[in-house]
Amino acid sequence: MFLSRALPLATAVVVIVIVWQLVIAIFRPHISLLPPPVIAAQEFWTLLASGELFLHTGTSLARVFSAWTITGAIAIPLGLAMGWSRRVERIVDPFVEIFRPISPLAWIPLAILWFGIGEAGKVFVVCVATLFPTLLSTIAGVKRIDPVLVHAGQVLGCTDQASLFCKVIFPAALPSIVVGLRISFGTGWAAIIAAELVAARSGLGYLIANGMEILRADKVLVGMAMIGILGVFFDAVFRFLHRRFSWGEE
Repeated sequence: MFLSRALPLATAVVVIVIVWQLVIAIFRPHISLLPPPVIAAQEFWTLLASGELFLHTGTSLARVFSAWTITGAIAIPLGLAMGWSRRVERIVDPFVEIFRPISPLAWIPLAILWFGIGEAGKVFVVCVATLFPTLLSTIAGVKRIDPVLVHAGQVLGCTDQASLFCKVIFPAALPSIVVGLRISFGTGWAAIIAAELVAARSGLGYLIANGMEILRADKVLVGMAMIGILGVFFDAVFRFLHRRFSWGEE
């Protein structure tokens, strides 16, 4: 299983490096615009050895996890309620439809005005980015539950709403919730990088922006590479969780 997933990734990395080197050999761009893979790898190791890369990565991850946890605590219960109760859905859905199409990046100027360039503004932007994927996936998961399963739960002793939710509704909707959390983590990761590009003094987005300002494309590429590495890692984690909680699914 591991080799079947690792081999395509390794192949993709090799192809990217080969194409990268060919572009440099053919077009000969200035090193400040596109350095050779060896120089980018050396900068990656330098930042890794100095601890600077760990600092920026940890800062970005902390911001994303904080917002992702907050929105999960809001979106999952709200999604369960909206999926189960038509009355709750009729009340809340208009607000969802108004705010959902607005890009999280459009909130960055307001976040800076309201919170400054501190942590709260960045967490707010990521909260906006992660809220709706989790909410909508949770609603869809509840609505897809087989009524026969609900009836079976009632027959087997889930006579009140609380026990029905805990023993039937939530477990049955959990695969969809995990998918929503996976999608929202990706959107949150993209949002925090964008927020750090314009309003931060640390984080991977700041590392990329700083590299651009001082004409160090190798720093930019290191930041981008770290984003890709973390994306692959967390996607694998969420795939595992989805398999773990996808009862009865192929």
